Formats: sequence, C-alpha cells, structure tokens
Amino acid sequence: TSVVIPDSVVSIGDYAFERCRKLRSVTLSKNLEIIGNVAFGDCESLENITIPQSVTTIGYSAFSDCASIRQIEIPDGVTKIGAETFFECENLLNVAIPEGVTSIGGNAFMGCGSLAEILLPEGLINLGGGAFNGCRSLKNVNIPDGVKTIGDRTFYGCSSLESIRIPDGVTSIGNWAFAYCSNMTSIEISNTVTSIGSEAFYMTG
Repeated sequence: TSVVIPDSVVSIGDYAFERCRKLRSVTLSKNLEIIGNVAFGDCESLENITIPQSVTTIGYSAFSDCASIRQIEIPDGVTKIGAETFFECENLLNVAIPEGVTSIGGNAFMGCGSLAEILLPEGLINLGGGAFNGCRSLKNVNIPDGVKTIGDRTFYGCSSLESIRIPDGVTSIGNWAFAYCSNMTSIEISNTVTSIGSEAFYMTG
C-alpha cells in the first residue's frame, strides 16, 4: 500500500495513519509543516518516507513502532524531537539531526536496536531521559557542551557503546543513565558534575 499526500496539505493530524500496518510508502506534501502526534505510529511495514524541508513540527510518537524504516532525515526547520518520536524503530540505521534541534524528548529513540551511530547537534540543550535506552548497536555518540542534564536511563543498555565524554556544563547524571553499557572502556566525567544518580554506571565496562 502507498499513499501520496497532495501539496495542498500543510498539516497531518494526530493519529491520522496510526496502525496502517500494510502501508509501505508515503509521499508527503511538499508544503507540509506539521506532522501530528502518533501520525504514523505502528505503521510496521512503512519503509520509505521523506520528510520535506517545509516541516517544522513533528509530534510525539509520530513514527513510533515503525519497525521497517531504515533511515530518516529530519528537516532543518525542526527544533524539537518529541518524546518517543522514533520509539522501537528497531531497523533504523541512520538518522540525520539538523543543527537547529535543541531538545530530544524522553525515549525518543528508545529501542532503536540497529542504530549504530548518531551525531547530536552542537546546539542541543535538553537530552531527555531514556532517549537512547536499548540502542544496543550504538557505538559512538557525542554529548554537546550545551547539555546540562543527562536524564534517567538515557543510555541504558547501550551495550556496544565503547566510550563516553561528559562535557563541561553537565551538572547531573541520572539514575541508570549508563547502566548495562557492558562494552564501555573509557568514561570521562567533567568536574562540573555535582550529582551522579543511583546505579548510573551499573554493570558498565
């Protein structure tokens, strides 16, 4: 099944295509600005979707449980990746996040077990709890200098992660933040950190 959304459409509402489980391909409007909450949630067969540069808002869980998506490019106008946006996109290999993104919500990429590398933008300020929880293939990640808090379970279960540098500016590391990062060989923690949560590095390295 495929869908072509005409260029007259500027907004896709909440739950618009949720659980369209035979949907494989979507061509979005070139003038689209808003993708609503859970708009394509649980479209488990969806393989091909290109988000146009006109999009500025992507709602929470917009592509959650889209298990067949392999790559996604987020438009330059987007400043926030909401909670659970790509939750359990288990075959997602590549994500391009633009420099304008300042916030990644809780559990945004949780369960993206095939994601091996991600480049976080230098302007990032908020890195939500559980953002990369269970990204077991993730080997490399940079934490930008603007991030102040690493939330609970942010990198929980990232069992391929080899090294991490906590930059100047980070003041707290949440509970279980790096727990079960079993391949970790190098951890560098800035002297700006004043609080390390319970079991933050449990079974790590």
